[in-house]
Order: sequence, then structure tokens, then C-alpha cells
Amino acid sequence: MNSTSTSQPAAPSRWLILLAFAAVYFVWGSSYIGIRFAIETIPPFLMTAVRFLTSGTILIGFALARGAKMPTRIHWRSAAVAGGFLFLLNNSMIVWAQDHGLPSGVTAILLATMPMFMVLLNWVRGVRPTLVTMIGLLVGFAGMLLLVSPGSIAVENMHPLAPFAVLGASACWSFGALFARGADLPENGSLSTGMQLFAGGAMILILSLVTGDAATLDLSGISLTSAVAFFHLTIMSSILTFSAFVWMMKVVPPAKVATYAYVNPVIAMILGWALANEPLTERKLIAAAIILSGVVIITVYGGRRFTLWRTRPVTEAGHV
Repeated sequence: MNSTSTSQPAAPSRWLILLAFAAVYFVWGSSYIGIRFAIETIPPFLMTAVRFLTSGTILIGFALARGAKMPTRIHWRSAAVAGGFLFLLNNSMIVWAQDHGLPSGVTAILLATMPMFMVLLNWVRGVRPTLVTMIGLLVGFAGMLLLVSPGSIAVENMHPLAPFAVLGASACWSFGALFARGADLPENGSLSTGMQLFAGGAMILILSLVTGDAATLDLSGISLTSAVAFFHLTIMSSILTFSAFVWMMKVVPPAKVATYAYVNPVIAMILGWALANEPLTERKLIAAAIILSGVVIITVYGGRRFTLWRTRPVTEAGHV
């Protein structure tokens, strides 16, 4: 018997890889329009809290059932800090902005600035960016200024601070991602992510109760569209697609997996235009192209140390 041949792992089938790519591209790309539809008849903070508590509980249970070790008190403390930035602050500002009129496609484009904020935070920590990375930053921020400048988004009744809330959400995610990279969290990816989701969801639930958001819930008034969107966000986006992402990181070169960061905003803008009549102005499209060009320069040509998807998968999910 040839022991060498029997020890080789079987190569993943092409159709499974294509299916995983489709999920990461389209399911995560549709999460922004999913949020818009979900909060039409479900209180924004309450929807987010229940979504994360549900998906976190499922992921934790799944990991423990498959033999993961029980998390320690230190693990939970780290998960609470990471979940506070990655889910409480990040997602609360996202749903608030969309609830106050920011189009889902614009939300996705603004959140694509996460690598830029990551570079800035690394710079503050003493990691000086390369010249190419600096060029990418300047290009990206030029597009960002064009996108948030008066008259660019052209949506009636939009809160003037909504775009800046999403930029704040992007910065919070970047800070939380940096913290999670070095935090004392379980090695099991599903358990670690589930704990952060659960902790973040618990804090958002408190926010919902304190602000009176939960008190506005009308179960009889929840539309079928909102219910389907909530299911899509909780099961398809947070659990199934994240699992596909983790699997892809093991069997596909990270540079190929990273292309989701450029595809998701495009998918989000198309879906927002097609399903929610969100305007696609020439100025918005130009700004989006400039921002994404800056992100590509940073993540592809700016140096490996800023390629975030080479670290723990949980810090790169971005859409869980």
C-alpha cells in the first residue's frame, strides 16, 4: 500500500468552491439591502440584537457539539470587548444610518473604507505605511469626500449625519478587528465568532431597551418582506456564508477570497437600485470607483502586513 497517496487530502470539488464564492459575493453583497428591508417593520436595534443573539447561539452550540473546549472567563471578556466594537458600535451605527435614509448601496461603499481605517490605526500604533499604501489612502479618501459631499447622495429626508455614522462604523470595525487579532479568544473559529456575536447582540439588546427601540415592536405589523430579510441576515449571511468563508480560507488562495471586498459594494449598489429604487447617479458611481480603487491599491499593492484576510477569519468577515 502506498502510504503517501493515502495521506493526501482530497482536493475540494470545483462546484463547491464556486458555490462558496457565490455565497460570499452575493449573500454578503445583499446583506445591506437585507438590513433596509428588515428594519422597515422591525425596530432597528432590536432586529440587530435578535439576529446576533440567534446566530451567536447557533455557532456556539455547533462548535461545542463538535468538540470545542468550553470558553474561559478571559475568553468571554475578550469577546465582549471585540463584540462591542465589531457588532454593538459598528452595526448600531449602520442600522441607524439606514433607518435615517442612507441608501444601502452607499452604506456598502462607505464600509469598503475599512482597510483605509486599518492602515491609519496601524500607523497610530507605529506601523508606518508604505508609499504605495499612502497613495491608496489619498485616492480612497478623495473618493470618500466626493461621495459624502453635499448633493452627492441626493436622497430626500436623509439625516445629514447618516454617512458619517457609517464611516464611524467602519472605523469601529477596524479597531475591533485589530483588537481581536491579538486578543485571548478561542482557537475554534466558530466558537470565537459565536461568542463575539452573542456578546455584541446582548449589548445591542440593552441599547434597544434603554432607547425605547424595543418598545416600538408590533409583532402583528411585521411584514413578510421584513421577516424574510431577517431570516436571510441571520441564517444565510451570519451563519452559512461565514462558514463558507472560513472553509474557503483553508482551500483557496487568500488573494482570491479577498476579491469579495471589491465585489460586495457593487452587488449592494445594483440590488439597491433594482429592488429599492435607490438612485445610481454618475457622481455616486465615480466616487464608488475611486474608493474601491484606493482599497485595491492598499490591499493588493500596499504590502502584506495590511492584508487583513491573512489573519483570523473572524476579523475579516465584515458581514456576519
